[in-house]
Amino acid sequence: MRIGLFYLFSEFGNVPQDRIFREILEEIDYGEQLGFDSVWLPEHHFSVYGTLGNPLTFAAAIAQRTRRMLIGTAVMVLPFQHPLRVAEDAALVDALSGGRLLLGVGRGYQVPEFDVFDVPQDRSREMFMESLDIIKLAFAEDAFSYDGKFWKVRNATVFPKPIQKPHPPIYWAGISPATYALAGRLGYNILRGPNFTSISAVEQAFTVYTESLRRHGHDPDKMDLPFSLKIHVAPTDEEAKAEIHHAVWFYRTLAKLLPGAPGRPTPAGYEQYPRDPSFLANLTADQLWDAGVDAGSGTVFGSPERVIEQLRFYMSRTRINHWMLWFKVGGLEHRKVLRSMELFTEHVMPVLREAAQS
Repeated sequence: MRIGLFYLFSEFGNVPQDRIFREILEEIDYGEQLGFDSVWLPEHHFSVYGTLGNPLTFAAAIAQRTRRMLIGTAVMVLPFQHPLRVAEDAALVDALSGGRLLLGVGRGYQVPEFDVFDVPQDRSREMFMESLDIIKLAFAEDAFSYDGKFWKVRNATVFPKPIQKPHPPIYWAGISPATYALAGRLGYNILRGPNFTSISAVEQAFTVYTESLRRHGHDPDKMDLPFSLKIHVAPTDEEAKAEIHHAVWFYRTLAKLLPGAPGRPTPAGYEQYPRDPSFLANLTADQLWDAGVDAGSGTVFGSPERVIEQLRFYMSRTRINHWMLWFKVGGLEHRKVLRSMELFTEHVMPVLREAAQS
């Protein structure tokens, strides 16, 4: 059982940017001291929903501050950049960290990002697959060429090569059964979480994934299966509930960015996203709190006892061997994040470790 941190780099837009990054680095340092196994960094653009444009740049800084934690991207959005640049940056982070990179990749989903970059969102799956082919060639081959629809490579040799052979572990992000089935067929690890879909949908898609793995000769028991949740641990339920407005902010911000949001198209290939994301904008603190275990909302706030109960719920619904826990939710104060991490480490982490042994 691995237990990791996840950072969206989101805030309300009224905090100095350098402070946000400084606080997160301090939390990651402390996370390594407390015994967390990994840290995960996502790529987002043009919104305070997520203010980290290049996770691999930040990963290089983490590589020099830590000695043990695995460093994951969740995810690099492949249609937005040249695959050779991704390969170069990823290999450098792998070298700087002594082989600790976990390379999470995805095709992206936020409509404004595609609009600003002028990338056709309905071609994102094709671009993703082509980019991934080139990245893997760059990791393993010398003087290779590639004649693709979106990128053409002529006689390229990429340096440095990653330490991990043949390449760092690769993870796919996805919510659609088609993505899960393809990831299973090709034998990739999958990144999951009920952040804008239900736990039932995650559970169903995971069944598709495991069936596809077995059908194509891959062992599901050997896959790393990170699962993402928003989390806050406080001494009492009352104190935790007082902070759940940070999660409300997350959903209201997300509601403006998803395919199908008011004024946004739903490009081909994104039909699994909520048909009308505006319902996310109307979620209240009471609804998120009351949903909790029963609905599997992806928001786990509470005392240690309540948090343990909710994490056990998720473990009862789908296989999890790696947690991606988002402690700094939507502008939550630095000191409260550190206290939450401490309470989690003292009271919750031992329960998860014990459950992994049973």
